Amino acid sequence: MCNKLIFSFLLLTSSLFAQVDFQKAMLYKADINSKTAYEMQKKGSLIIDVRTKREFQTLRAKDSINIPVFYEQKGKRVFNKNFTQEVYAALNGDLNKEAILICRSGSRTKLASNLLSFQGFKNVYNIKNGFAYDWTKVKLPVEK
Repeated sequence: MCNKLIFSFLLLTSSLFAQVDFQKAMLYKADINSKTAYEMQKKGSLIIDVRTKREFQTLRAKDSINIPVFYEQKGKRVFNKNFTQEVYAALNGDLNKEAILICRSGSRTKLASNLLSFQGFKNVYNIKNGFAYDWTKVKLPVEK
């Protein structure tokens, strides 16, 4: 039932996608820094790394999960058409659960955060300067 509801919502809102600039809009809850994200994670928020699998496997925020917003194909990035559904599954179908998105610098997460919020996710946060320019700079826990 939930999958049908999400699919219906996606169909109904698909025409609106062309009207929203997801790189410039701010539909999500907030831009946050890595220290805030880490504190939220310790209280149960899920950190979702939207980088490619290769980037994620190199080094990542401890206890984060990987749901790429883009895949690498023949040296190019291709949008992950299942991104929203994969996040929905990772959050156990709870559109109110806090999801904190992280990428290398914060640009992919801005796009992904807006996309998720546009699709009905209520508590999406963007780590503004990402993994390379914030998380590792303040020496928060990482893993390979």
